[in-house]
Amino acid sequence: TTCLRSVVAALAWVARQVAPGLSYRVSKLQSVAGKGCVKDLRECNKVLEYAHAHSHEGIHFSSSGPTWDDAVVCTITDASFCNETIMVDGVPEPGRSQQGYVVCLAPADMANVTEAVIHPISWSSTHIKRVCRSTLMAETFAMIKGTEAGCRIRAAIVDMKGKLDFRNWEESACRTMGHIWLTDCDSLYEHLVSHRLNAIENKRLAIDLMALRQQIWERDGERTLEVDHSCGDYARWIDTSVMLADPLTKAMSSEALVKTMMTGRFDMRPTAESLMIKEKNRISRKYAKHQQQQKPNQ
Repeated sequence: TTCLRSVVAALAWVARQVAPGLSYRVSKLQSVAGKGCVKDLRECNKVLEYAHAHSHEGIHFSSSGPTWDDAVVCTITDASFCNETIMVDGVPEPGRSQQGYVVCLAPADMANVTEAVIHPISWSSTHIKRVCRSTLMAETFAMIKGTEAGCRIRAAIVDMKGKLDFRNWEESACRTMGHIWLTDCDSLYEHLVSHRLNAIENKRLAIDLMALRQQIWERDGERTLEVDHSCGDYARWIDTSVMLADPLTKAMSSEALVKTMMTGRFDMRPTAESLMIKEKNRISRKYAKHQQQQKPNQ
């Protein structure tokens, strides 16, 4: 247990500072560090070997990145659904979800471009304490956690510019600097950008979505029908194939995340493989719908 705690603590420091690709695996190890078994030691050794093999990977801050006066805060959030097992009073409890986010500085036109130079600031990978009943719920909780971290970072930057009102820090920071939220969950995005709140059966989830929508659609306590990309909060959907926070929620290849961190360039164009899969699914749905329509006629 002592050896496991020591190595996990060292890996956690590396993951927090320069290696977001390690965050998910380290998070899993931290949950069992105090009561680990032999299998956990083996997993820890695998993560340690991976960290050594990829020790050349780091973070690059490009000089052609966003300017200090025009930059916006960008929060990228993602969540897995019901694929985690945590220990509760020494008993494994499955059915939990994992959340992850990346907060960075981005150019002012981040809402419209397909490729941008970003400056990563912080990232996190943790399990969601509440049991999630749907993917939408997990994605919503992840966005709440990520956007709250982004709002605090935005307030700190606005304070550096000398424009923060400490008595009304959220509104003053919102008026001074933009904050874009990136998600690959289409249903969550549609709920956020819709002028009206869509029907949600789960009351607690509906309240969480209303709180997120309030940040987007209200300015100084008044409702607005337009989203200003130069200030305030606003959402953007991106394809799952380019979701940087995906490796923070499950064990998978972190090639896209590592490439973005090492070059500073975030390519938001869907991959050819993703487009091909979507087209195949579209054709399948169209065929299934056609077959369903033919049944009454028969």
